[in-house]
Amino acid sequence: MNILTFDIEEWWAYERDGRGASKDYLPRLSRYLDMTLDLLDARGCKATFFCLGAMADSFPEPIKRIAQRGHHIGCHSYSHKFFSNAAYKEVEKDTRRAVGVLEDTVGKKVTAYRAPAFSLTTNNAWMVEILVSLGIEFDSSIFPAKRSYGGIDAFASKGPCVLNYKGTSLKEFPISTARIAGRDIAYAGGGYFRMLPYPMIRHIMANNDYVMTYFHLMDFDKEQQRRFRSFEGENACARYFKNYYGLRGAFDKFTRFVDDFDFVSLEEAGPMIDWVKVPAIEMGTTNLH
Repeated sequence: MNILTFDIEEWWAYERDGRGASKDYLPRLSRYLDMTLDLLDARGCKATFFCLGAMADSFPEPIKRIAQRGHHIGCHSYSHKFFSNAAYKEVEKDTRRAVGVLEDTVGKKVTAYRAPAFSLTTNNAWMVEILVSLGIEFDSSIFPAKRSYGGIDAFASKGPCVLNYKGTSLKEFPISTARIAGRDIAYAGGGYFRMLPYPMIRHIMANNDYVMTYFHLMDFDKEQQRRFRSFEGENACARYFKNYYGLRGAFDKFTRFVDDFDFVSLEEAGPMIDWVKVPAIEMGTTNLH
């Protein structure tokens, strides 16, 4: 099972980050979105697009366009604030606002969620309770490895599982990783998809029964304005390399990716799984190995 997902935030994030003039990047983002949607149409493929609530408020047209093409709309929080150290009420308010504006935008119940930067961890396991209370059925927020923000090292399941927290249960689709050079690497999206040789990615994919991808339009935007920035003490040069290496050929690489494998959306994947037989993870404990 290969699941195709995108995190859609660029219309809002480019403005926040000062990535050039909006008159330049807005048409460009629209073009990359159309290229992506046309490619998926040509392959008969549906994907889940996790969208920011703030983007739905300020730029609803791209989200409507995605939904009109038959793709699954999920929630990616309201304003992409990392939740690693956030309080319960703050996350609840943010999520309720985001789900509400997205549902108003597409006229349909939002059933899937992905936390910004995969920041659902053992420290905020109560997010399960919030998501379930807002009608979320499927989550894809768990990054089952160490990372600079978010992540659960050695998470107990590499595939679909059920997260339990104080009597509530949520169906989880964790991000896929592979052991490369002694590290667990998220190869199926983001910077590592651009950096790793395609034959390596194809080999890993061919030998896994479950792959959860995560792409951004900025992964394809070779004309974007480059900026040095770091997160939580991370080396700015390393971050610059990861953000921009491989942009020039990224969409062609993605096209090969979609040509070589079959993909489904999260909405399509859910009913394919016997949820009684998958691992159940107790999120209320500190030991999730």
